[in-house]
Amino acid sequence: MAGAIGLIGGTGWPSTALYYERLNRLAEPGTVPVLIASLSFAPVLADAEQGRFDLVTAAFVQAGQALEAAGAGVIGLCAATAHLAFDAVADAVAVPCLHIAEPFRRPADLLPAGASIGVLGTAQTLEQGVFAGPLAAAGHRVLSPEGALAAGLDRAIKTGISSGRPTADDIAAVQAALDDLTARGAACVVLGCTELPLIRDRLNTDLPLIDAVAAHCRALLAARPI
Repeated sequence: MAGAIGLIGGTGWPSTALYYERLNRLAEPGTVPVLIASLSFAPVLADAEQGRFDLVTAAFVQAGQALEAAGAGVIGLCAATAHLAFDAVADAVAVPCLHIAEPFRRPADLLPAGASIGVLGTAQTLEQGVFAGPLAAAGHRVLSPEGALAAGLDRAIKTGISSGRPTADDIAAVQAALDDLTARGAACVVLGCTELPLIRDRLNTDLPLIDAVAAHCRALLAARPI
């Protein structure tokens, strides 16, 4: 399937389905060829929680190579935390791989210049600066949840939200982290976990919420060889 967009997904499946939907919504009235390598979330999460990032990386590299062999012309990872393996995947294939934070390296169309930007995501996404690095390099002050708020947000994402069955407690944990960023002066907040757009309508805020999945999908479409 030459020229298809290759997605490494399954971590978890709701965000993978969201990518597929968003790509085709953006391509309307047509559709876009998509290849999906869907990993099993439970073992990947278990390996990551145990610090076995070598095993996590190997799984993503194998998936990327399978997508390339099947004809993908560009590859994207459907989870922000999974971008800890991004460089290894990009090095293992000949086709372009597009980082989820790539649109934020040139954020003029997404964010007010020089603003304080909040980022919500898993502990690993926040600690590794998946979004904070590009945002800071573009001149923004980056805010993220800390301490118990960060731990609660991480737990909510990795349990109910990633399974597609968020509880009231999960929503409350995200809302608490969002409220904290608001109180600390964020002008807008990046939904830096690919499952967070699925609960966007259940969050109460006057701040603009920047959908990283939407930005990534637009960039993948633009990068797809035709």
